[in-house]
Amino acid sequence: MIKSLIISLILTIFIELYISMLIGIKKRNDIITIIAANTLTNPVVVFTAIILNNFKNALLYWTIVIIIELIVIFIEGKLYEKILCLKKISSFKLSFINNAVSFIVGVIIVVFLK
Repeated sequence: MIKSLIISLILTIFIELYISMLIGIKKRNDIITIIAANTLTNPVVVFTAIILNNFKNALLYWTIVIIIELIVIFIEGKLYEKILCLKKISSFKLSFINNAVSFIVGVIIVVFLK
């Protein structure tokens, strides 16, 4: 489980930094903030998903995972709003785009690994 948490965190940080840089985020402090936000939120989402997967109830799994992802988008959006100096995109739009892309990539990876 620890290995899954670490791999997921590294991939998420890579994906979300790449997307953020494509959007135009280049400042060192902004990049550090994105890394810190993901370090705080990603392990909670992945740990919860791993635990929920053990119940073998797809409806419960996806409902809770989506709710947690929406909470993470809100938390990261608020954090970005307070810390980042964004001009081209709103903090919540950045959070949504980053999390949507990393979530979709994560789902694709899991599907191909099964």
